[in-house]
Amino acid sequence: MELTERKLKILQAIVSDFILTAEPVGSRTLSRKYDMGISPATIRNEMADLEEMGFLTHPHTSAGRVPSDKAYRLYVNRLMEKYELQEDDKAKIRKAIESNITELKNTIRHASELLSELTNLTSFATLEDMHRCELFLEGMTRIFSHPEFNSVNRARDFLEMVDRKDNLTETIAKRDDGITITIGDENSPNIMGGSSIITATYHIDGNFVGKLGVIGPTRMRYGEIMSVIDYMTQNLDRAYKLTKGE
Repeated sequence: MELTERKLKILQAIVSDFILTAEPVGSRTLSRKYDMGISPATIRNEMADLEEMGFLTHPHTSAGRVPSDKAYRLYVNRLMEKYELQEDDKAKIRKAIESNITELKNTIRHASELLSELTNLTSFATLEDMHRCELFLEGMTRIFSHPEFNSVNRARDFLEMVDRKDNLTETIAKRDDGITITIGDENSPNIMGGSSIITATYHIDGNFVGKLGVIGPTRMRYGEIMSVIDYMTQNLDRAYKLTKGE
């Protein structure tokens, strides 16, 4: 079955809507909220095809559909619109980082706290050298504000994951350089199911120091969060240079 432009447009709308609302998306919702130029019946047929292709799932309690991990991967790779941080947000990040440039460990911890605040997700940062990798976790309770983590079982799984700190540290340290996104089952067995991780490497004086990132539900604002993390990692190095008068 071919993934036509119309199917891609519908899938993009479904993923975008679900990220915003956390509610299964139906054909009437798409017809009403988005300019598809086709009838709800046609949208339903296309959604059925997308489900058969593995891009959508159909919760038993709802007539709507939700994106699969496969859909999020396609969305991130091909369908996601580029997100540009507002100047106010950039200024807030710059000011927060520059005002907390002290000893490196404290600076990285402050950066992780800021990232959690800006994304409303659990954030982390690693500080690595030849001998060890230190992991800082911030905003662990923020993840429980997302409906995916409301159940007791999901909350327990998350807390057990972060409690196995050595495993989590090793998993993060092994991730590729640059900005990396892993979605759902793409993650290692050490990461709880239904989660996505976004990381970026950061450097000080041109030298690799560690990784900065977030963990949250697969239903996250990928474009916005990538932009925040990327801007923060750029400004860590910039802020240190400013303290040296460079």
